[in-house]
Amino acid sequence: MLATIVWDKSPEIFQLGSFTLRWYNLLFVASFILGSPIWHHMFTKAGKDVREAEVVKIYLIFGVLFGARLGHVIFYEWNYYKNHLSEIFLPCVFSPEFKIVGFSGLASHGAAIGIILAIFLYVKRMKVSIFPFRIRFESRRPPGEFLWLLDHLVILVALGGAFIRIGNFMNSEIIGKPTNANYGVIFIRSFKDEFSKNYSSMVENLEICKAPTDRTLATKGGLQPIQLVISFKKTMEDEIVIKQFLEVSLKNMLVRSSHGEEPMVYETYGTPLSYTLSKVETYGEYQAVVNTLGIPRHPAQLYESFSCFLIFVLLLVWWYKKGQTLCPGRILGGFMLMVFALRFFYEFYKENQTPFEDHMLLNMGQLLSLPLIIAGLFLVLRPRPKVKNDPNIS
Repeated sequence: MLATIVWDKSPEIFQLGSFTLRWYNLLFVASFILGSPIWHHMFTKAGKDVREAEVVKIYLIFGVLFGARLGHVIFYEWNYYKNHLSEIFLPCVFSPEFKIVGFSGLASHGAAIGIILAIFLYVKRMKVSIFPFRIRFESRRPPGEFLWLLDHLVILVALGGAFIRIGNFMNSEIIGKPTNANYGVIFIRSFKDEFSKNYSSMVENLEICKAPTDRTLATKGGLQPIQLVISFKKTMEDEIVIKQFLEVSLKNMLVRSSHGEEPMVYETYGTPLSYTLSKVETYGEYQAVVNTLGIPRHPAQLYESFSCFLIFVLLLVWWYKKGQTLCPGRILGGFMLMVFALRFFYEFYKENQTPFEDHMLLNMGQLLSLPLIIAGLFLVLRPRPKVKNDPNIS
């Protein structure tokens, strides 16, 4: 029997005043730091100026950040951000109070577009003439530099994708659909946050865990018995008030959560809440153990993270063995074909990110993946461009 994990970890590592360090942001930065030595080695192996590697990196940082952020805003949450324009590029919120939160909304398709534009601007110089008005681009790098950079860059992008999807897992976002089996991850953090926010005046602590294996509870469709261990504050001395809270307020909250968007728990309507209430003699406070059911879901973020890491290894070995003889664009094509074909497949196991996708045959992630899959297939299958007077090229 495969294990079910109850996942309620906070996306925040620590908070100092208004500054919050999140796992997602740390992993995003870590992907750049770990990729830098490999990036420099690629330039050295090709006999290129390593200083240019740093210049390209600056272009890429801006390309990834702007592209990924705008991709999320435009493709998924424009209805919100059109009324909160300041939050698009500022890592903070102003309502209900000012807080630095970082960027948790980043789209991989937007990052891909941003990377391509960043490399294009690196190899081309834009010239604008006023009379007559005209915009033209001139090459300022050697021929073939555009595809060379992308061929090598996508290897590191695959590594970055592995880190970013782990960040999504830490955020409990981009979650999978229910497994309807006895394995998966119960993403319970949103319920825990709502509970703590609503009842912080009376509850000292809430722990959520799997129920002991010897406990019996009627289940259906692969639901996992879980327990909510609630420690009340010492000021909560009236047992009748506590029981009323459990049987009415908590019961209603569990039922509402069972019928909301992306439910994480399943609590039957019209039945008494299953719980035990006792007083901890050591501390003199009441503690309740509530029995309910959790909904295991596919950890789609981890599926994609593992795939991205595997693609990184395959592309790195391919480049190391054949990189100097491959047709320009081959590695780029292989990356696009593998990453976005897998992305298209994994979307069948993921919940839609926004409600408007519920009425679509293919969701936004799949629609955006299709042209990239076709482009990748073209780059992999296209014949090598012939160069005059070179007998080694066929």
